Amino acid sequence: MTTRPLMTRSARLWCLAAWCLAAPLMAAAEDTPAAAPSPKAVEAIRLLASSDPYQRELGFLRLEALREPATVSAIKRYVDNRNLNMRAYSLRALAAIEGTQAVPFLLERLRTDREPVVRRAALLGLEPLAKGNSEALAAFLSALRDHDTQVRMAAVDIVSRIDDPKARAALLERNRREHRRDVRRVLSMAMKRIGQP
Repeated sequence: MTTRPLMTRSARLWCLAAWCLAAPLMAAAEDTPAAAPSPKAVEAIRLLASSDPYQRELGFLRLEALREPATVSAIKRYVDNRNLNMRAYSLRALAAIEGTQAVPFLLERLRTDREPVVRRAALLGLEPLAKGNSEALAAFLSALRDHDTQVRMAAVDIVSRIDDPKARAALLERNRREHRRDVRRVLSMAMKRIGQP
């Protein structure tokens, strides 16, 4: 009859201790539901359904400031809203909360949304997230040629802060071609920012 070596008592205790420590962590990893929104976030979400446009804007601004991932699903309900301001506010809030995960969605909205207010919101949401992203740079440069002046003004301001030869060349080209006085004012500040008279 052969005998198997038995684990020593200390080895069994170490295995038991490791299992006791690891079991709750493994269960938590499998069963962790998304954290619930904080009471402040719940109140802000409630404001999104208000009939008062000021209250709705305030709700989105609060969610943007709180940056709670648990609120993303509530915000995403408004990205296709018929109200263009609701769409714009939702993009800004998503950009603040999701960070770089929101970049593909913001780029898509910048390319496809027909409303200038929404495209401008996508630009502003992308700006802090786009560092080193060549797709975002291309979108910013394309926005310099947008048919809406508000979008072009936002693009000029953003592109003037990008340290890239393509950005500089695109700004100089926009400066040569732009005829609208309000955009020219922003271009004047941009030219000073990049060291052009």
